Amino acid sequence: MMIEVCSSARLHLGFYTLAMDNVAYGSIGVAVDKPTVMIRVRKSDNIVVKNNTGIPVEKEIREAIESLNVPGAEVEVVKAIPRHVGLGSTTQLMLSTAYAVSRLYGLKYSIRQLAFKLKRGWVSGVGIAAFERGGFIIDSGRRLEGKKVGVPKDPSDLPRVIYRSPLPKSWYFIVVLPKGIRGLDEREEKPLLEAPETDEELEYELHRAVLLGMLHALARRDIKGFGEALTNIQFLVGQYFSRYQGGVFCCRETETIVNALLEGGAYGVGQSSWGPTAYGLVRGRKEAREILDYLTKILEENNIDAEIFVTNVRNNRASLRFIKYYSM
Repeated sequence: MMIEVCSSARLHLGFYTLAMDNVAYGSIGVAVDKPTVMIRVRKSDNIVVKNNTGIPVEKEIREAIESLNVPGAEVEVVKAIPRHVGLGSTTQLMLSTAYAVSRLYGLKYSIRQLAFKLKRGWVSGVGIAAFERGGFIIDSGRRLEGKKVGVPKDPSDLPRVIYRSPLPKSWYFIVVLPKGIRGLDEREEKPLLEAPETDEELEYELHRAVLLGMLHALARRDIKGFGEALTNIQFLVGQYFSRYQGGVFCCRETETIVNALLEGGAYGVGQSSWGPTAYGLVRGRKEAREILDYLTKILEENNIDAEIFVTNVRNNRASLRFIKYYSM
């Protein structure tokens, strides 16, 4: 018996709070259809990883299996999400692996229990929720202990979903990954995030943008209003983190891409997590093609090499299926 699990990337759309009233890093995000992670797992007496992707994944897969105290597993990695570019690859990879192994051995862990075992959700719970539910997500953030974000004590201490909604099928994201640039990994980001600073004016602007802008627009299926709120949130959050990344965006390439998407007609733009991935919100593939033409021209003019794709929102949870007869 073999189990196949498929999940996909998430875009981090920013924070609605950074540090206020003992809550830090209330996150906003969305699951997208691609890029994807697909793994196939079967029982084994030890840990064997067959990686068909060229993306380094072996360390995280081993850690995921070892966290479950099972004899072993044989894992084939069919597809993987690029690492450390702002797409939430580690959470999707490790949860996919642990979920498959847990089901294979008949363990009773919930997704949140697995996430806790895997040390996911230290800052944002969007990746966990994207795996578990898909769609557009706002989470509860992390509780502050004094002035610091503590290590989660149990699964109940992980961020919870406080709002979740599918996005309209006509809404697409143009996603752009500048090549040769990586964002911060979890080890690098930890000292930067463990003691967030309170800025009441910034908090007010973020709350206003989400509650009166983003959520009102989403209820009306108003892509223009939603996009304007998204862009506003991104620039506010970028200003806060500029002390660490040297500007509103992580690098010249991402800033150029974000501005080009906005100038080309995207309704909303941003940088996912620490970048360098940038994205633009558009309506329909025809609109996307027109903006892509403009974006391609700007990239060529600025000598920026990037991977570009158009993706819909994944409004469903990660998938799991049993494969009876399969030889790796």
